[in-house]
Amino acid sequence: MLETIIARNRLKESIRELFLSWGFTEVETPTLIPYCNPDNNVENVRTEFKDFQGKKHTWFLHTSPEFFMKRLIWLGAERIFQITKVFRSGEITPLHQVEFTMVEWYRVGEDFKKGMEETEEIVKRGAEEFGVKEITFRGNKTSLKEFKRISVKEAFEEFAGVNVLDREQVIKISGEKDYEGAFFKLLVDRVEPKLAQLPHPVFLFGYPEEFSAMAEVENGIAQRFELYIAGVELANGYTELRDYGSYREKFEKKGICALDKRFLELLKRKPLPKCEGVALGFDRLLMLLLGKENLEEVIPFSTSKLLKELPSS
Repeated sequence: MLETIIARNRLKESIRELFLSWGFTEVETPTLIPYCNPDNNVENVRTEFKDFQGKKHTWFLHTSPEFFMKRLIWLGAERIFQITKVFRSGEITPLHQVEFTMVEWYRVGEDFKKGMEETEEIVKRGAEEFGVKEITFRGNKTSLKEFKRISVKEAFEEFAGVNVLDREQVIKISGEKDYEGAFFKLLVDRVEPKLAQLPHPVFLFGYPEEFSAMAEVENGIAQRFELYIAGVELANGYTELRDYGSYREKFEKKGICALDKRFLELLKRKPLPKCEGVALGFDRLLMLLLGKENLEEVIPFSTSKLLKELPSS
């Protein structure tokens, strides 16, 4: 375990040094927040506390520092990053833990393409720190020498044999009842396994607008990317949404718990400046660099290990 702790520190410091060399400021934002994540695919961890008068409050452990970092961007910060613990309920697997570490950053004046460049540089810096030139994960070998960029449209045409923007055809081929389910079925069953076999890391970019999350949309295409290395999804980045109306719509779809009224009040006064933002899985990156295949091996006292300490019911 001590070796793991030392390795974690080495990777954190190499990432931190890189951001500082780019002129970024490291920030801290609340871990305990009153708002849930507006993404329906992300499940929050709820927690309770009492104030001085004994009143109970049910809040959430953040799934990402996104919206408080965006408040800082609104206030005038131009380049900020954070290496922080985040919490997501609902799934524990070799690639998922309830508590894990995320690297998240925002840069004003740039778009998701800059985010891809930064993400590639971070991975290469980490690889340099550990003397790694090739990643092997579950039998898939990937050289870190060159990163490729493939649009979602190109990937679906090549690996699933369908135009991803032909929604009826995607539904028909997948056997699913709706486009969202059909898209993810083909992505998981046909596209991602092929990406895993490629001999280089892949940035998958340009998602259909239904999967825009918090990204800007241009001509029906979301300005976002995900990075895959040897089949492992490692990072997710956007050209960030800027305006009040778009954020309010996203929050209201999730419900009252996601309604960050203070953030919306700020956006009513003025939109966010143009910026790009990226979230990168620190533990997954370390796992790949150390040649491991389970996050348990790189997270001391992981949730899954602690569950094993408890008596079985």
